[in-house]
Amino acid sequence: MLDALHEAGRDVPTDVAVIGFDNWEVLAAGARPPLSSVDINLEQLGRVAAKRLFAAIDGSLSSGTEVLPCRVVPRGSTTPLG
Repeated sequence: MLDALHEAGRDVPTDVAVIGFDNWEVLAAGARPPLSSVDINLEQLGRVAAKRLFAAIDGSLSSGTEVLPCRVVPRGSTTPLG
């Protein structure tokens, strides 16, 4: 998206703000401008999923929704760097 906007002559973030999802650091920080992103804490998500899977295999079934924290990581694609 950042490349397409640049090729179209649009300035990020002045004309268009862009935000990504999953906060893959290599991609987000290496983008030009650096990509703001929602960090869903994939490591914690994976740990919780594995615990639930192992518990289910052991016969301890559960249901429902589990809410895990996430955060927005602001970078240059949504706010001018100063």
